[in-house]
Amino acid sequence: MISGDEKAFLRDFDIDSNQTFFDFHNIIQKNLCYDPAQLASFFLTDENWNKGLELTLIDMENDAGPAAIPMDSVKIKEIIKEKKERLLYVYDIFTDNSFFLELFDIYTPDCSIKYPICSASIGEPPLQLGIHIDSLIPLIDENPIDEFFKEYDPDELDSSYKGIDGDDE
Repeated sequence: MISGDEKAFLRDFDIDSNQTFFDFHNIIQKNLCYDPAQLASFFLTDENWNKGLELTLIDMENDAGPAAIPMDSVKIKEIIKEKKERLLYVYDIFTDNSFFLELFDIYTPDCSIKYPICSASIGEPPLQLGIHIDSLIPLIDENPIDEFFKEYDPDELDSSYKGIDGDDE
């Protein structure tokens, strides 16, 4: 798996062909420390990376039938069967940020290994949403309301103050 954004990024994953694309999605998310609540999809592609069949996290069936196939219902071996077959893994649906995946080798699984695993890891992954989530929410040590009450002590307010309705408060 490589990224078009990060040149020094590579991940190799070993997965049992009897596992689902959802299993594959989970190991990718875990390995990259991405938020698994974000939508993601796999796309089958041709040799030029043009998108084909979509495998989604959620079932998007409509009146005309399935718009895409849920990734938890498809085993790897049902879709990927030959070396050099390609997939796109779209990890940020809104910006179409993707990883490029290609089947490198097919071999008999080692029964002493619990698959899927990341067998090689080089470089830092791109940000999941193109931004640091921490930067969206400023860290405030104190609540602004607390600051207001520290500045204005209610006991020191003018006792002649009338509320909105004209009543004493």
